[in-house]
Amino acid sequence: MEYILLHLIISSVGVILMRNGALMLSKGATALSTKSHFSGLRVGLTIVALGTSIPEVAVSLISTFKNEETLAFGTLIGSNTFNIVFGLGLTTFFTSIRVFAKSIWRDLLVAILGGILLFVLLNKQLIFNVGANYLTRTDALILFGTFVFYYIVIFTNKKSRREISLLNAQKHSSFHHFNKQTIVRNIIVGILIICVGAYIVVIEALLLNSTTPLSSRFIGVSIMSICTSLPEITTTLAAIKRKRQDIALGNIMGSYIINFLLTPCLLTIKGEAFYDYTLNYDLIFSILICTLCITLALSSKNYVLNKVTSIILLLLGILFYVTTYLRG
Repeated sequence: MEYILLHLIISSVGVILMRNGALMLSKGATALSTKSHFSGLRVGLTIVALGTSIPEVAVSLISTFKNEETLAFGTLIGSNTFNIVFGLGLTTFFTSIRVFAKSIWRDLLVAILGGILLFVLLNKQLIFNVGANYLTRTDALILFGTFVFYYIVIFTNKKSRREISLLNAQKHSSFHHFNKQTIVRNIIVGILIICVGAYIVVIEALLLNSTTPLSSRFIGVSIMSICTSLPEITTTLAAIKRKRQDIALGNIMGSYIINFLLTPCLLTIKGEAFYDYTLNYDLIFSILICTLCITLALSSKNYVLNKVTSIILLLLGILFYVTTYLRG
């Protein structure tokens, strides 16, 4: 018991580091969008999403060399679920998010299609009665190619008139005095701090996994996913506090896409990555919860995600983790 408590204390240090790194990254990213021609959505989908996805990348790399692919897949899937149900759930509780831009619809659809593509590649035996429950290097190339194409499309997105008007109204914001060096420093240092915190949390989680009777699937979907999602949650709430809903939503959607299209590719570095088919329940839930966001936006007036969205997502999140615990 004392041994487990020690792991939890050390892990908390890593969690605090990830939180502080995420706050620095958010500040730098907000300043970058404010003072440059980059749209907030593009910054959220790229720089912020890549930075806050570092913990999941660390899990994938370390788990691969320790033959813990189930822990890695569970973390990626669980992290996406947690980001939607609690990240977006908490965000829409404090402020309504209007989903009206063509680019946001594009990103939501890519997120769903990315999840479906990953499901198909991981379940070739179930769907096509060929192969086995492994992610191959060919599968990784398909995922990576889709991801690269998506990012090429992202960079055609520029600031909308609405965003430019918003920034002009906020021209006296606290970021007005930020210079390029300060912005770059905040982004780079924030990402480095997240890296250090992520490494600590991942190592401690792997040690905890080897000393407890809990399954790798359960630790990945629950404990690890919650810990690795902290940068996304912190960054999202910080962006909302600065009234940058575009960066907040872009961060959540970008992390979701990265976790399903890019990060799984890292699991094939040593060869085929084993996939535990019992994770299908968690993967399907993650895809459906993202689909629900589009449905809720379509069914509301002016395409708004509001407190109704928040309550639904939070309740579904609680239900998911209760069933996860009961499944063991």
